[in-house]
Amino acid sequence: MWPQGRIPVKMKEAFWNSIAAYNSATWIWQIAMAVVAAVLPALLWFRPKEWVKTVTKLYMAAVSLWIAFVYYMKYGAVRDYSNVMTIFWCLVALSWIYDLATRFSSFRKSGKYSAIGLAILVLPLAYPFISVSRGLEFPQITTPMIPSGVALYMLGMLMTFNRKINFFAFLLVMHWSVIAISKIAIFKIPEDALLAAACIPSMVIFFLQMLKDAGQSSFKPSGKYVKTLIYAVAVLLAGCMAVA
Repeated sequence: MWPQGRIPVKMKEAFWNSIAAYNSATWIWQIAMAVVAAVLPALLWFRPKEWVKTVTKLYMAAVSLWIAFVYYMKYGAVRDYSNVMTIFWCLVALSWIYDLATRFSSFRKSGKYSAIGLAILVLPLAYPFISVSRGLEFPQITTPMIPSGVALYMLGMLMTFNRKINFFAFLLVMHWSVIAISKIAIFKIPEDALLAAACIPSMVIFFLQMLKDAGQSSFKPSGKYVKTLIYAVAVLLAGCMAVA
């Protein structure tokens, strides 16, 4: 247990001070990466050429490494467990590098869930507006280029172009959403509720689709019990978010 809340206060100070330092030093780069992030889904939607898909995967790997080494290793080094978070985002980058090498995900629309995906894609833009509405000022605000904003963008891309997805990246984003739930309470960052709220229905959709594609008789336990487990996990996560 934390003694009379003193350690959480220090953690919150380190958290917000590191965000302020990160934004002050990198805001131009963040804008540039956000512009690229906006262009890529438009190209994939209207001109889904192979080079666009390759550039998108390279961007996903590069932005993951940016979060790992710039956000966490450089500006977030004052936080506890920043090294662990650096490793986590290196794994996200590796999932996209692996995808690039194997050409597994197609970044093609399936006609299903694209509307949900597009809605999720624009959610990272809400981060600074929510911060300002809470009385925060630049540079001590959240932006689309913080970890949860990047994870939300990746989720939106996976939901929009879901014909054949990078499932390793999807699982890592799901894991990050669980971390985001804890951050809502610990660091007083309600903006992360966007990621948690988007991940819960996305998780249900993807896993139910996997269950359907696998066929009811190809695994044990039966599909009925797996569906129950999927819904139970979703309810549990929603409950944790409500408590946070």
